[in-house]
Amino acid sequence: MSPQVVVAKQNTNAEQISARLLAGEFNGLPVVDDNGAVVGIVTAIDILKSLQKDGDGKRQLNTMVAKDIMTPDPSVVKKGTPIEDVIDIMVKKQIELVPVVEDDGSKKLVGVVARLDILREKLNEGFIIMGKRGAVART
Repeated sequence: MSPQVVVAKQNTNAEQISARLLAGEFNGLPVVDDNGAVVGIVTAIDILKSLQKDGDGKRQLNTMVAKDIMTPDPSVVKKGTPIEDVIDIMVKKQIELVPVVEDDGSKKLVGVVARLDILREKLNEGFIIMGKRGAVART
């Protein structure tokens, strides 16, 4: 799970979301309400579909907001959900990331699990990482 997550608020426009997707090389962002509860996910495909709906091509990214283009009520998992269950959700629903929420029913976001997180974990199973990763000093 990645505990540091870039999220969108419901009123974040698609231009800002697109910039974050490109800068972070993400495929999607969870959308949260004012209490930090997951209410949707916006992916690059959601943005493209919204642009496609406008047949004359005049719809602009800065006029579309997350709450209007997001996939509402996404699949979420609680902290401690076995990775096999997360993989099942990803495979069955053909999604790339699953938000992780508090166990208390609040749907408050605590992290996300992405396909690449799982692959990275599986690749590292045969290794032990010792010490801390530090920055390389340049002179």
